Amino acid sequence: MQRIVICDDVEIERTLMKEILTEYFDEIHREVSIIEYDSGEGLIADVEEGYLDMELLFLDIYMKKLNGMETARKLREISCNVPIVFLTASPDYAIESYEVQASGYLLKPFSEEKLKTLINRILKTDMKRRVAIKSKRQYRYPYTDEIMYIESDRHNVTLHLSDGSEIVTVDKLVELEKRINENRFLHCHQSYLVNMDFITDVKDDFILSNGEIIPIRVRGRKEMADTYYSYFKNHFDDEEE
Repeated sequence: MQRIVICDDVEIERTLMKEILTEYFDEIHREVSIIEYDSGEGLIADVEEGYLDMELLFLDIYMKKLNGMETARKLREISCNVPIVFLTASPDYAIESYEVQASGYLLKPFSEEKLKTLINRILKTDMKRRVAIKSKRQYRYPYTDEIMYIESDRHNVTLHLSDGSEIVTVDKLVELEKRINENRFLHCHQSYLVNMDFITDVKDDFILSNGEIIPIRVRGRKEMADTYYSYFKNHFDDEEE
């Protein structure tokens, strides 16, 4: 179970963040425990007493008494090395946040997609999902991160993995799409489900990082291209800011 802490002295801000986090962890099928604090003092006290074990901290900067930056410094002084993401309406502390090894700095109001991308980047090693695929008489368990695309051909469906290997199953493409249940997998053609993380260019069709071409259905070409553009803006452009 992932243990996430939100420290913000405004209740409505904590509630909004909790809703987004709950939705995100539901999407990736992971259990999460979300703990709320309305002050840095209370957070630090519980850490010092050993009452709190967390894997990610969302910390508001502008709080009464002890602000978020001061809270972060005290946490580092007591050897609390949890990843910290600052939440603030001002970029004033962006440079200072590097002094406490912050893992992220989100300016309010921020998009849900940007927040989810940041969480995934920070906790990625713990969040890698797998899917059970029956191939012949045994099950295989590939990571969804490593599935480049899935191709349907008559009665067989083939998963093409990033290491060049393949898994063949008699599952239906639409059933696999439901089981994977990740918005990065785009049903771009009747016979193809593509992982948009591996798309490097869009012309008449999608071009993958290994040079393979994935067809886009003709009638939905603009819609598919727009979907990828939106995904790209939310997941790649924002990471580099």
